[in-house]
Amino acid sequence: MTLKDRLQRLRGAGPGPDGQGSAPSSPTDRPSLAERIRRVSVGQARAGGAGEPGADRLAEAVGAVEIAPGVLCLERRIPARQRHGQVSIGPFDGAMWEASIDPGWVSPPSRLEPELERGRSVPAAAAPVCLDTETSGLAGGTGTWAFMTGLLRAQADGWTLRQYLLTRLDAEPAYLEAIAAELSGAGLLVSYNGLSFDIPLLTTRFRLCGQADPLPTLPHLDLLKPVRRAYGRVWPDCRLASVEQRLLGFKRKDDLPGSEAPAAWLAWLRTGETTPLAGVLRHNRWDLLSLATLIPRLGEVFDDPGAFDADIRAVAAYHHAQGRSDRAFDLLRSGCRHLDSAGLLDLARLHRRRGDWEQALAIWEQLAAEGDADACTALAKYHEHRTHDLDRALALAAALPSGPLKDRRCARLSEKIRARDESTQGWFS
Repeated sequence: MTLKDRLQRLRGAGPGPDGQGSAPSSPTDRPSLAERIRRVSVGQARAGGAGEPGADRLAEAVGAVEIAPGVLCLERRIPARQRHGQVSIGPFDGAMWEASIDPGWVSPPSRLEPELERGRSVPAAAAPVCLDTETSGLAGGTGTWAFMTGLLRAQADGWTLRQYLLTRLDAEPAYLEAIAAELSGAGLLVSYNGLSFDIPLLTTRFRLCGQADPLPTLPHLDLLKPVRRAYGRVWPDCRLASVEQRLLGFKRKDDLPGSEAPAAWLAWLRTGETTPLAGVLRHNRWDLLSLATLIPRLGEVFDDPGAFDADIRAVAAYHHAQGRSDRAFDLLRSGCRHLDSAGLLDLARLHRRRGDWEQALAIWEQLAAEGDADACTALAKYHEHRTHDLDRALALAAALPSGPLKDRRCARLSEKIRARDESTQGWFS
């Protein structure tokens, strides 16, 4: 029986003992995954733990060690020379990371420790730790467990990967203590969609266990944010698997999808099945390696978006918003052949702010000839206020789409022309 068949059978939709497909239960009859996990926990508690499969067998199967009853830790050293797709993992270089990470990507700590409140800052690239969780469901809330937490820590000569696995529900306090200790020296937390999912979920688990939560004291780099900025209008989706293939040249083979992780954990809790959890550990490891290699590559994307088929206009707009107008102007000008009308209008706007009216005018006239309403509006303003050619400005305004803005602009220009003509007649009368 394949891994997929075992997981389907666990969910009640796979082949039965006789090899025939069994009909799935109706939603009202079939308990939720959270309820099934709770029942397993209750059954183990009533049996005094006798119903729990041997953690030593699981530890041996996945190469982990038991650091506390019900908590396994799998540790690996990732050498700097190891490649992830077409990109080398590389050693941690603080200067390189600091140059790659834009300060605007990093979310500041939501709760500062006393020494930080006194004005001491944490360098953005100091002691980065990549974090990724595997959970009992995707809904979040108090009924969702983060049963696996992977942490990839930068070292001078490579990386250290530690994956913490909860094998028994009553061991969660020890499991969370191990995670908190791992995060104690972190200077920067790196995740993918962690601000929306992983961090709130772990925070909930810390609170339910009555433990101090270290997460709000850490600056956080959620890589989904810059990826969406650069590719949200270019790619059909910004899933991590898509990013890996397009930017890192890494394609997963025989991967257990994250959506299968809940069933894999339940298979362990119910029957002691170890194979699915080994697949979850591998999936989690690949996620973390992608985070470490993605940061330098994203720095290159934001430095030269055209070389990586990114959204030049969106990246330039980001640099402009961060106060780097010169950088935004250089990106738009060098990539003007790849810009749409909105990007060309941005470039014309920057030309205008620099006082380069000739270049701005050339862009507006080109777009206006193609029927672009925004370019016609810009030209109408130009002739009204710069050349004072009111007749030309009115002709351009009249070509705008019908609406209140057109009506107001045409009415104002018509009044100016009437006043001009009356003044001219009075002069010669």
